[in-house]
Amino acid sequence: MKKNFFRYVVPSVLAMWVYALYTMVDGMFVAKGVGEYALAAINLSMPMINTIFAVSILFAIGTSTITSIFLGQKEIRKAKEAFSMNMSVLFAT
Repeated sequence: MKKNFFRYVVPSVLAMWVYALYTMVDGMFVAKGVGEYALAAINLSMPMINTIFAVSILFAIGTSTITSIFLGQKEIRKAKEAFSMNMSVLFAT
């Protein structure tokens, strides 16, 4: 159990670390190249971007779980419907 936990946690933590590093480096380039007002605009938009990112992850995890359950039960049609519904909702928002 402990081995599986770290097998799944390490990539997630690494991805979050890379995203944070990207945000910091991007902020440095924007501050140097464009100026302080552009950096302020980026900082003001980050909560909304993070919210959209979180909602996307919520839908992705939920849909992959439901789709896996349906595929395990050999209900291919329901799995396709769940996937299609998820894509429709994500593109609509």
